Amino acid sequence: MIRFVLLCYFLSLNLHADTSSQMFQLYQKGDYAASCNIGFQHLKQLEFNEAYTSLYAFSCLKADQIDRLNDPIMILNQTREARANASFFSLIVLQKKLLTQALFDNYPIKTLKLPTSSHLLSKLFNFYQNNPQPQSTVKEYIDSINPRISYKLYSIEITGRKTIAIDEYYDKILTLHHVY
Repeated sequence: MIRFVLLCYFLSLNLHADTSSQMFQLYQKGDYAASCNIGFQHLKQLEFNEAYTSLYAFSCLKADQIDRLNDPIMILNQTREARANASFFSLIVLQKKLLTQALFDNYPIKTLKLPTSSHLLSKLFNFYQNNPQPQSTVKEYIDSINPRISYKLYSIEITGRKTIAIDEYYDKILTLHHVY
């Protein structure tokens, strides 16, 4: 019986190591969606390792799967770095929720004071706060650092779920389409 328990234990450790290394390799290759999906499937195994929980969360963030950040936000609390990551993910989730509320419900967010980050959602949140363009259904903004880059922010509904989308343009050519 002891041998069986030890065998199961070592197999689970090996599976954990394979999952973690596979996630890391996919992240390094830029396949954030695949890394996020593997992390999502194995989150219960990863939750005791904050480095890989953070890797999972950053993978999901880069794959525009913001809704998957809720579990890592709750898990990341043991170290200073983990708490900082959890705060960052919380900020992005909050900004997404507030932008969704503003676009669908005309909720005013101009007076809110939140930290900011370099993430696209954070950048568009700031643009929207400074210029909500209440008459337009598609909000258009030009990057303040590089005027050749512009963005369109708008609300969408996918299979009954209300959310937001951001289109990124370079010289008026669509380069990236994000759905959050």
